[in-house]
Amino acid sequence: MDDERAQVLAHDGNTAVTHLAGRAFPGIHVQGDTFAEMQRQLAAAASTLRLSEGGGEALDDLDYVVEELTQILRFYEAVLVERGIQLPYPGERSSGPTGEGT
Repeated sequence: MDDERAQVLAHDGNTAVTHLAGRAFPGIHVQGDTFAEMQRQLAAAASTLRLSEGGGEALDDLDYVVEELTQILRFYEAVLVERGIQLPYPGERSSGPTGEGT
């Protein structure tokens, strides 16, 4: 087991922005049950879309998970901006399922 520690920069609900020593950029910590549920929803939606035409419910599931991930990413970006840390990726800020930026 590693005794490495992470600095918690901020937390909100089941998500935290953490910074591991030696890493250039902070990371996103998501509680395991939250992550598992998002993975389950994505897998179920992908399966439904592969097996059926239409896929309205599957698309709703995908939109829901994309929105959850977008909120996590927006939180991450806000924490980094607040602390004067450059984002570790180029381009526009996060956008939701409809492609709308913040």
